[in-house]
Amino acid sequence: MRKVYSSQDVNLVHFARSVLEAHQIDSVILREQLAGAVGGLAPLDTWPELWVHDADELEQARLLIAAAMTMSETQQTAWICHACGEKIEPQFTQCWQCDTEQVMTAS
Repeated sequence: MRKVYSSQDVNLVHFARSVLEAHQIDSVILREQLAGAVGGLAPLDTWPELWVHDADELEQARLLIAAAMTMSETQQTAWICHACGEKIEPQFTQCWQCDTEQVMTAS
């Protein structure tokens, strides 16, 4: 196993894992329960970590996570639902009015 990602924010680690799962890359989250040990351990030693099982998939996993994080960070503008025309805030990927998923366009 090889470590591919770590963050203080456990939600980001789970997001990264979901990206890998979507690409059929087997992974596991370690040290998820150590947040309560802060004070007894160095803060970095308590961050949850995402590890891939197959070392041959390490580079692909890193690239997928980096791309997903970049896309997530750059999605800062509202979008218009192509089905009903409703204006949707940037943090959402599904229209609240008609449940249509956001269509991602290549930049």
